Amino acid sequence: MVSVLLDELPCLIDEADELMALLSSHKTLLKTRLKGAKVSFSTEKEESTESSEDLKQPSSGHSFSLTPSTERSSSMTNTRQTLDDVDIKFFSRQYLTMQSISFEKMNANLPAGDLDRKALYNTAASIYHLMKRLHHWQQAAWESLTTFFADNSSSDSCLLTFDSHPELTRLVLATVTKYVRVNLLWTSFNTIPGLLAIYSFLHHVQTVGLDNGTTNAVYTPLEHTDHGVREFVLHFGTAPMLAIQNDFQVQVTDKGTSLAALALSCFERYEACRDLAKLRHQGVFDLESLVSGAYASHPSLPDLLNAADVVDWVICVVLCVPHQLYAGDSRAASMSTPPPLSANSPSFLWDFMDMIARDRLVFTIHRNHVVNLHDLLYQQVTSSLSTSVLSPETSSLPSFGNSRSSLPLKKSMNALSKYALRNCGVNHRQRREVAIWLTHNCVQLMQHNPGLAAPSFPLFLATLAIARDEVEWVMCHGIRNLNTKSPLLPSHIKAKHWQRVQSSFSGAEREIADLLTHCHHLRRLLEEHSHFLAEYYQTFLINGDADGIAYTIQELFYANDSASELESLLEGFLDNERYRINTSSSHRATWVREWRQANAHFVTQTQLPLLDVLRDRMECAVRHTQYICVSSQLIEQTASFSKCWWFRDLIFEQCFEQILATTPSSAVGLLQILSSLVEGNYVLDELVDAEEVTQQSERMVQRLDRMRTSLVDQVELGLVAVVKRDISLQRDESFALLEEKPEPVKNKVTASNRRLSSFSRAQSSQLLRPGNTELRLASPTASVITRKTDSNSKIIAVSAKPEQIHDEEHSLRLVRALLDHTGLESTMRDAIVSRVRSCFVRYVRGFVTFSGSFKPTDGVALRCSVRDACVQIRWFFRATQRLFGGSGEVKDTCEVSLGGSVQVVLTKVLAGECSGSTSILPQDKKLLEWTIESPLVSEKEFEQWSLVDRLSWLYVSLVTRKCHPSPSTAGSTPPVLAAVRKRCFVFAPGVSSELDPRDYTDPEALQHLVTLIGSNGVETVSSTIANLVVAQTLKLRTSIEAEHAVLAFLDMAMGNSSNADFVFATAQVRALDDIATQLVQIGTAAFLLQLLHDYTPHDASDAWEVRVAPQLLRELQQDPDRRATWARLLPVACCSGFHSSVWKQTTYVSSVEATDTNAHMMGLAMARLLPSPHSSQAMHRCAVAALKRTAADTAHAHAGRSKQQLEARVSTRPLLEALELLVTTAASGGGEAQGSVLGELELSLEHLLPHAMLVLH
Repeated sequence: MVSVLLDELPCLIDEADELMALLSSHKTLLKTRLKGAKVSFSTEKEESTESSEDLKQPSSGHSFSLTPSTERSSSMTNTRQTLDDVDIKFFSRQYLTMQSISFEKMNANLPAGDLDRKALYNTAASIYHLMKRLHHWQQAAWESLTTFFADNSSSDSCLLTFDSHPELTRLVLATVTKYVRVNLLWTSFNTIPGLLAIYSFLHHVQTVGLDNGTTNAVYTPLEHTDHGVREFVLHFGTAPMLAIQNDFQVQVTDKGTSLAALALSCFERYEACRDLAKLRHQGVFDLESLVSGAYASHPSLPDLLNAADVVDWVICVVLCVPHQLYAGDSRAASMSTPPPLSANSPSFLWDFMDMIARDRLVFTIHRNHVVNLHDLLYQQVTSSLSTSVLSPETSSLPSFGNSRSSLPLKKSMNALSKYALRNCGVNHRQRREVAIWLTHNCVQLMQHNPGLAAPSFPLFLATLAIARDEVEWVMCHGIRNLNTKSPLLPSHIKAKHWQRVQSSFSGAEREIADLLTHCHHLRRLLEEHSHFLAEYYQTFLINGDADGIAYTIQELFYANDSASELESLLEGFLDNERYRINTSSSHRATWVREWRQANAHFVTQTQLPLLDVLRDRMECAVRHTQYICVSSQLIEQTASFSKCWWFRDLIFEQCFEQILATTPSSAVGLLQILSSLVEGNYVLDELVDAEEVTQQSERMVQRLDRMRTSLVDQVELGLVAVVKRDISLQRDESFALLEEKPEPVKNKVTASNRRLSSFSRAQSSQLLRPGNTELRLASPTASVITRKTDSNSKIIAVSAKPEQIHDEEHSLRLVRALLDHTGLESTMRDAIVSRVRSCFVRYVRGFVTFSGSFKPTDGVALRCSVRDACVQIRWFFRATQRLFGGSGEVKDTCEVSLGGSVQVVLTKVLAGECSGSTSILPQDKKLLEWTIESPLVSEKEFEQWSLVDRLSWLYVSLVTRKCHPSPSTAGSTPPVLAAVRKRCFVFAPGVSSELDPRDYTDPEALQHLVTLIGSNGVETVSSTIANLVVAQTLKLRTSIEAEHAVLAFLDMAMGNSSNADFVFATAQVRALDDIATQLVQIGTAAFLLQLLHDYTPHDASDAWEVRVAPQLLRELQQDPDRRATWARLLPVACCSGFHSSVWKQTTYVSSVEATDTNAHMMGLAMARLLPSPHSSQAMHRCAVAALKRTAADTAHAHAGRSKQQLEARVSTRPLLEALELLVTTAASGGGEAQGSVLGELELSLEHLLPHAMLVLH
């Protein structure tokens, strides 16, 4: 019988895994809300989370189709809603009582719709067939176990222990564990009895063909129910562990004694490998010996692989036979030859359970389904004690273990639970520290010498198993953000004990991420270099194991008299060639199965000399054979990441988010793990249903997309932080250069250089070469502060702030980890390049800022000077080169590094931002309308504005808003003034801001503008300003035409010698102030246009003649009548402009050499608008008008004021400034003065007013 179990039990274990996976796949439906009952917060939250994940769509496109997922999600939602509407409790009671009931009442508790009934029937049918399989499996498993226990109890010579037959012991205990878990899992779904009742009724209705209108018929459930399944449900449904305990006491002859002894046989091995710190001090993890190529042969290493399984075995054995806790080793005492036990082996199962229960608080059933271990133990021990007290054979209360006879049960359990609460979290934190140290060093060992994969393979497997156990412990004991009582707190312990130790169960996110990352790297390295294993262990088997086995067998023959029986069993293991593994054949290592069958025979025999030595040698050879044949399965089993997915909220969300900003390499490691799960490189255990496989795969892809987005966000934040740091250091160096003493400073290294030398990805012997874009930004005209390399240069030491250094260190670690990852995954590489591109676009466009909340084009300003913008773009390119590598040169190669791709993209982006061919600003009169009333531009449209568009709008806003306040702010002075002599725009006195207009309008700033956006970009900006001037001029024509009659009368009044008629006529022009304001605006825009035009590639120097005059001529030629009116009335409007009210409030500001209302720009507009400026009569008339106004003001001032008061006259100096612009601009465009043509006055400053030259110059 023992040998038969070697074939039966593996099948039972595999089937149990499949059944639990099917149960878990129905979890969403089986955990439905009972009608009329409340659901716990944790269940409700879990269900809502899964439902929301089903409905989520991936953030990016992938190969799979979303339609099936959406349909499945909708179907599951509808079925779930149908189950919520059905009174499941009614059907559950009916399934338990089996009372006859009318069809009318049954139908009343079911949905009326045929589709809903069909969906409900399909769900109930799947549950029924699943429960039927569960029933059959339970019967088969129980029959195998009871037969085995019956054979053991009837045989006094049965010596099955973990030492005598590890494989059979493992199978028996694993089957018991599955038996417990299966029953605990399905009984946790309280809707199963109701669904079985629904299935029986609906199946009967479909079979008989009854309709919903049947009212008198009576349904008899006893006649239509599967009584085998019902008996199984009733037996285990309410208290499964009590039922299992009762079965062991009633149906098993030895009442579980042999099972308890089998579990106790694992104690010595478990206890020896429990303390990791002790193993470290004992040299079990001695890595120095491994470097020399020594074989990792410590006996504790194989036991570390079984440590987690032993914990589950003991827990389940105690739950099955708790009555054995207070029983001594009676089985060993009754045996004629008891198994040898060491001094440390416990004689009570309680001692083994106590050791394990002190180390954990929960017990994992399946996937992420955990239950409180101490509650289960307390319940089982209590029930066992009650049963033993009531038993007539028991004369006294049982004692629990050594020295526990005097302690009451409740006190013992309370002490055990409190100890676990106080210490298990701290103990596992110490274990995690050892695990992190061990995994990290193993990774380093493999990276430096991959050939050590073979001799160190047992240690690597043990390391992965240790890390897996610690990760799973943290996942199972992870604190969830629940408002209800913590699942870690036993029900018999007060909450105050949990509040004191709650912190010890949290804060392990970084440690878990490090462990998982190291395990991922170690597993990948082992899989990559697994080819070393076959040759190494093949030699080990033939030249080492085979010889040792043959020698031990021969000695065994000599030491035993019954050599004939031994020879028949062992002579086949003497041939060394049997141990040669043919990896290409499907039949490999047949001797392993033969040995296990032979050893099963020895288990039932008396103890033989040297048999233990033979067993040790054979088990060692079996392990070596596994290293050759199933190394990949061993690696998968010990480094399984399946649990990480079932606890995905803890690992891939909570843990990932917390380490993202601190340990980027671990965050990338978690991303790689999930990516490998998605790609199928790592097995997702506990999953068999095809539909659920697709569903979980889609959830993985969605979670993976969110993690990638978060990582790329961190790349962007890090890049921006590094750029800010470089700019800050550059600014500090600039200040230091200004404040530096003239004495030379020798042998000093700047902090920036220090940081670059330590953090740069490039080697010191290989310098990065900048591309064309960076060379242009670094040109001498950019006035960028550069470091000289000669010995006479003055180098300033600037200290970097610690947080700035940390930003670059963090960014470099993240980028390096991502670079390693992108070598395996192109999707991440493309995402990084795309994000850096969008970051650069936002960064470049962010030089022009907008402060308007509702209208984004309000409050336009520059973030920094144009010169600083050039420097910042240069440092952005350098920062990307340091972080990602590569250069700015575009190479026509198929394989481009990440850094090269980034540089190519940035170069293209900068070229596109500086190109005016795609400008989306209006180029007609609509542009002028935008300046009057803010355009209705949506946020999405506004985001599409390029840098050139934004700069164009900046200059448009400068001459339309900042130089001329809007009508809503009438009466206020403009904050920006046009300083003609300074050839720039300046702030008005008393106005302050972060950025002076000179930083983007003076000659040096405009030269930097050429460096920033190129000549083509400046050409685009100039064209926009020229179009604005044309639109303003056309608006002026409309205003003049509206005042046609008054201006005609004013023209006649100008011919009279009396000035009173002219003054009276100007008073009749209602739009005189508007016309004057428009002239000022045209002059201001023309002044800016000329400043920009000087830096464009045009040969002609006069911007007006090149850009504005041709457009105005085309507009005027379209209507000859309007052209004639324009030519006749324009001089009149210009002359009357000098009599507008704007001059009454205009003051000359000598500090900036401009007027405080920019009224002097009226003269520039007149000089540009009037035809043939120098020789025309119109120009002469305007000069005369200005002269008359100036003379009138001067004469009025002479009547009662001194000379000093004359110079401070409100309108005299501004009028003279306008007159100077009028005359000098006309003179520069018309050549020498021709006094004969102009009559009595020459158009020159020397003859306009006697003191004009004195005042102006």
